[in-house]
Amino acid sequence: MDNRDYELIIVGGGITGAAVLYAVSAYTNVSKVLLIEKYEDIATLNSNSKSNSQTLHFGDVETNYSLKKAEEARGEARRVLRYMSLLDKNERERTIRACQKMVLGVGDEESEALERTYHSGIRRLFPGLQILYRDGLERVEPNTVKGRDKDESVTALLSDSGYMVDFERLARSFVSKALDNKRRGKEVALMFNTRVVKLEEKHGVYRLTTTKGEFRAKFVVFATGSYSLLFAKMLDFEKNLSIISVGGDYFISKKMLRGKVYRVQKGGIPFAAVHADPDIRNEKITRYGPTATIPLKLEKRGSTALDYIRSFNYDIKTLETITKVLGNEDILRILETNFVYGLPVVGKRWFFQNEVRKIIPSIKYEHLYYQRGMGGIRPQIVDENTKSFFVGASKLYDHNAIFNITPSPGASSALESGIEDMKYIARALDLRINASKFDRELGLD
Repeated sequence: MDNRDYELIIVGGGITGAAVLYAVSAYTNVSKVLLIEKYEDIATLNSNSKSNSQTLHFGDVETNYSLKKAEEARGEARRVLRYMSLLDKNERERTIRACQKMVLGVGDEESEALERTYHSGIRRLFPGLQILYRDGLERVEPNTVKGRDKDESVTALLSDSGYMVDFERLARSFVSKALDNKRRGKEVALMFNTRVVKLEEKHGVYRLTTTKGEFRAKFVVFATGSYSLLFAKMLDFEKNLSIISVGGDYFISKKMLRGKVYRVQKGGIPFAAVHADPDIRNEKITRYGPTATIPLKLEKRGSTALDYIRSFNYDIKTLETITKVLGNEDILRILETNFVYGLPVVGKRWFFQNEVRKIIPSIKYEHLYYQRGMGGIRPQIVDENTKSFFVGASKLYDHNAIFNITPSPGASSALESGIEDMKYIARALDLRINASKFDRELGLD
C-alpha cells in the first residue's frame, strides 16, 4: 500500500465514527486505518456536549419504545458503562456521572399511560424501576410538585440507572485509545479539515476524492449523519430513502431539579418530547429542550441547504410520502407548536407556559433564557416504500461499505454500533478479532 491506500477509511469524526475506529483498531488485526473529518476536530457537531441531552438511554423511561427496543437500549447502555471501567478515575469522572432520572406524567391521560407502562413487561427488564405519585415526587424531585394545582394528576417512573454522559469527551476517548494502537505496529491516521466530495467503487476498491486528493480503501464506513445517505446515493442505491432534518434548541435556567425529568411521549414519534436535564459541564444550570423544528439544512455548521435539497428524490412518490409523514396529527401538532417556540419574544412565553411549567410549575418566567448555540440537527429517515419515518437506527450496507445515518437512541448506541461494524468489517476483510481481549474489556454478563 502507498500512503493513500488503506484497508479501512472511516469518514466522520463524531462519536459513531470514533467508536468504529476504536473497535477496529483495538480488537482486530487491521494494519492501516484512516479517519477523515471535514471539521477541525473530533465531535464538533451532534456529539458535542452542547448539542445533545447528555443522557445515557437505558430504555426504562423512554415511553415511545417497545419492550424489544428497550431491551436493546439497555444492552447498548451497559456496553458504554463497561467501557467506562477501562478509563482512569479522573477521565471517567469527567465523562460520566450518575444522576437521578425519571419520566413525568402530567394530567390523567399521561398518568394512566405511565400506570399501564409500569404494570406491563417493563419491570421484567428494569426491576429497580419505581412508580411515584405526588407524595413520592415531593421527596424525590420536589420542584415538580411545588406550586402545582392539587387536583392535577402527576405520576412518575423513577429509574435506578440514571447517568449523564459527556459524549464529546467519550468520542475523544475512543480516538485516543485507537491512537494508542500505533505502538503495536498499526497505522491509525487522522485527517481533519478534509471534505469528501466524491465516492466511487471500481473493481472492489473505493475511491474517495477529497479536498486533499484521492484516497483508496478496501472498505469504507461513513458516519456522517445526514450526509451518509448522500454518499450512499453516490453509489446509486437506496433511492427509496429521503431525509427530513429535525432541529433542536434549548432554553436554560438556574439549577431547578435534582436530576433528569423526561416527559411522556407517544409511540412512533422518532424525536423526543421536551425534557429537563442537568449539564455535566455546568452544575449550576438546568436545560430544557430540545424543541422540534424542520430546518432546511443538514447541519448547524456551514452552508448545507443545497445538500439538503439534493437528499430528496424529486418524484410523485417522494411528495406523497413527505405529505403523509408531516400530515400525521401528532407530528403536525408538535411541529406547529415548536415553530412558535422559535419566534422572537412570543416563542419563549409559549415554551415557558406549554413545556417548562408542566415540569416545574413554580418557575418564574424571568428565570428562563434561550441558550444560543445549544442543540443540533438530527436526520430522520423517510422510507418511501412504507411512507413513514424509519424509527430507530439507520444503517445501510453496500458490499464493503457501511453508511451510518442515525444511531438510536442517539450517542448511547454508538459503541454498540461500532462493535457491530467491526464484526462486519472483519468478515469482509478476513481480519482476526481478538475475542479474549474483547470479552475481557467489553464483554457483558
